[in-house]
Amino acid sequence: MIAATLASFSETCMPSISAGRLASRERETALVLVGGPRLLRAAVGGLISAQPGMRVTSSLASIDALEADCRLAPPRCDVALLDVDDYPGECAQAVDRLLSLDLQCKLVLLCTEASSEIVLCASTRRIDGVVLKESSVCELRDAISHILRGHAVMPSSWRAAPELVALTPRQYEVLKLIAHGHSNEEIAELLGVRPNTIKFHISEIFRRLGARNRIEAIARLEACEAPVR
Repeated sequence: MIAATLASFSETCMPSISAGRLASRERETALVLVGGPRLLRAAVGGLISAQPGMRVTSSLASIDALEADCRLAPPRCDVALLDVDDYPGECAQAVDRLLSLDLQCKLVLLCTEASSEIVLCASTRRIDGVVLKESSVCELRDAISHILRGHAVMPSSWRAAPELVALTPRQYEVLKLIAHGHSNEEIAELLGVRPNTIKFHISEIFRRLGARNRIEAIARLEACEAPVR
């Protein structure tokens, strides 16, 4: 774990800060830590800031604290690290709150284990990476570097998406109409329901298939289980 490896962290991963680095702060990747025990945030923040080209600019106890800071002045942030262990059963809501702040940064989730809730959240939200706390700080640094180059980073031990859940007959019908290019309003008219009902069906389809958008849902259409009643 990150917490467990602090004492044995390799000195090769903690080069001293040179005068040249101090003179080039503007080129450093700025990270914000959100959530987790205060002492752990302080320790991990110090280790990350010791990495070449990276610096923790803010360490906050919760999303509430981040929201309060944003009301005053949005922090400089290239990558936000959110400890989702602080939000059991509310991962999606926590991520949605952070994304609503529109920080224009990469979002990485830190977690003890890749639970089905976190897998689903990562599959349906704009999340750039998930890093397990058992990772070393060097591995976290490498993951952040990879994410900044435009690649998503997920634990190798999990599937890219949760197991597919069977769609209801109506959801399957809506998905087939989506695949034929119909808009929400057209689908509502064809099925004789209100547009808001179609929005609800589409949201549930995305959740069940672990899809983030219509394109991903359509791609998984053939893999859907037989509709259930």
